[in-house]
Amino acid sequence: MRRKIIAAIVVLIVLTVGGTVYYTRRAAATTADSILSGTIEVTETNLATLSGGRVKFVYANEGDPIHKGQTLLRLYSEVTGGNERITSPIDGVVLERLVEPDELAAPGSTVMVVAPVDKLTLKIYVPEDQYGHVSLGQTYAVTVDSFPGETFTGRVSYIATRAEFTPRNVQTKDSRQTTVYAVKLDLAPTGGKLKAGMPADVHFAPQ
Repeated sequence: MRRKIIAAIVVLIVLTVGGTVYYTRRAAATTADSILSGTIEVTETNLATLSGGRVKFVYANEGDPIHKGQTLLRLYSEVTGGNERITSPIDGVVLERLVEPDELAAPGSTVMVVAPVDKLTLKIYVPEDQYGHVSLGQTYAVTVDSFPGETFTGRVSYIATRAEFTPRNVQTKDSRQTTVYAVKLDLAPTGGKLKAGMPADVHFAPQ
């Protein structure tokens, strides 16, 4: 009888220790080795006319690099009888060119869309159980499929204070029902390698 009791105690201890080790390792792996996905974003700037008019010259095409103060387009306004010059407010790239020479542009209409090349952000959704591990200024490794084996850097610049459910366009239905917090990371300059719209993975390891 005594042997049976001792054996039962030994089995209970083994199961307890084993279970503790298993769940500790599982929790650590879940917290330290998470990979959260998002899409790279950029702040776009719409360039619009003031008085409108007929487009006389267009000096930049979609995808062209541009510099702050560079003349991108000239119009002639039949209403005012003067010329209007559209210049770039930033160093960046032309995302969209919405007019062609000799076309008419309405007053206040957008004629070009520009964006900075190396001021990209990445939004991810952090599960509630990992929210406490994230703080402003933390940096994480970022990878994209377009550059396998290469690692980029993202710095946390925004952490939502209110929880939400994962957006419908993210992951599976079960994942969408999970409470998460939106987190934005500023991506370090990459010389134009990373571009808006690229899917990216953040290797989320609490520090």
